[in-house]
Amino acid sequence: MIDSAERPGISEIFPEAVADASGCIVLEQRVAFGPSFPAQEAAFSTLRSELRLLHGIGTQHSRQLKQEGYTSLDALLDHPRWRDASSSLLERWGNPPDPARIYETLTRWLPSSSSLFLNLLCLFAPEDLVFFDLETLGLSGSPVFLGAIGRFENDGFVVRQFLAPTPAEEVAVLERMNAELAAAHALLSFNGKSFDANVLRERCAYYEVPLPEVDVHVDLLHQARNALRDRVENCQLGTIEREILGIEREADLPSEQVPLYYTLYLETGSASVLLPIINHNRQDLISLAHLVQHLLERANAH
Repeated sequence: MIDSAERPGISEIFPEAVADASGCIVLEQRVAFGPSFPAQEAAFSTLRSELRLLHGIGTQHSRQLKQEGYTSLDALLDHPRWRDASSSLLERWGNPPDPARIYETLTRWLPSSSSLFLNLLCLFAPEDLVFFDLETLGLSGSPVFLGAIGRFENDGFVVRQFLAPTPAEEVAVLERMNAELAAAHALLSFNGKSFDANVLRERCAYYEVPLPEVDVHVDLLHQARNALRDRVENCQLGTIEREILGIEREADLPSEQVPLYYTLYLETGSASVLLPIINHNRQDLISLAHLVQHLLERANAH
């Protein structure tokens, strides 16, 4: 049992913490990290080189067309059979391109692990990308006690975390997260399509909190499995950090213990128990920023 004299409060452990009017605790940290993404025109050119985005063109037919010199959707504008379909698709995408419409096309015809989803991200300004992560008290449907977003701002990467000091502030955390997500043009996560997005949807529905719709969501776990599965023991984020990104966490809290530590905080009132949770969650987002940079470099090196 932690003695009452040894129960530091949140402001003692996190001097930068700010409590908003709803009781949600906001923590912010900036790290030096400027993304270096491929140019938008190069990314758009790569997207236009995928002939399988036209209905009726499969892998074998695409290979045959490219051997005949039709190496892009633009080239198919001169093809007697495919010119109308190609023209229609390119017109729908627009120029300058509409990333949301391209995302719809990619989602319809390609698996979510396709590297073209990475190229799609290059059509956005880096500051329009929002990384997000949630910490809950258990599996899907459990209360959210910590939400976090990361975004590129002014040649740095900023992580904002929204902490519920008690379960009563969960709705405040959800509202702060939704305000951040509403400003996003594209979301990035790690297993977020299977877990975080579903949890957010369920908890917002429970409290009848409006959930913003973001047209583009790229799950970097799917991308990592496709690009790195032959280079790592497994595709857990910690493994990718060590073996690919060169990131070593010191005394990191395992993900499965995060709910236990928050429960211990609620039982003891000692905010020191929250420190490993906050550090773990923050590093997750910082690592995702490095991961998307690595995956983009790898995708465009081939």
